[in-house]
Amino acid sequence: MSEVYMHIAAANFFLLSRTGPKMPADLKDDAEKTVTAKADVIAWLKRSLDAVKTAHPTVKGADMQRKVKVFGAFEGTVESVYLRIIVHNNEHMGQLIAYARMNGIVPPWSKE
Repeated sequence: MSEVYMHIAAANFFLLSRTGPKMPADLKDDAEKTVTAKADVIAWLKRSLDAVKTAHPTVKGADMQRKVKVFGAFEGTVESVYLRIIVHNNEHMGQLIAYARMNGIVPPWSKE
């Protein structure tokens, strides 16, 4: 499961970098495969979420409509990139819930 969490963290940083902030210099291309220790994965995930939460409020008015390239030919706005971050994270949250339930782990909000 660490690969999914590291994928989320790396994607948060990558998508955020399309809006202006730089990718972390210490985030390696193979992090999804090589960062597996629970504490390290949690730290990267928190760091990526904090980066998004810190950057978003600094984007002012018209800058939300600035055009950006994300995946080669895909062009969107800064606003659409922030929306994509939310959608991507929610997509993988559902995936992780399914993995947990398949392994007999009940999410805390489902317990009686």
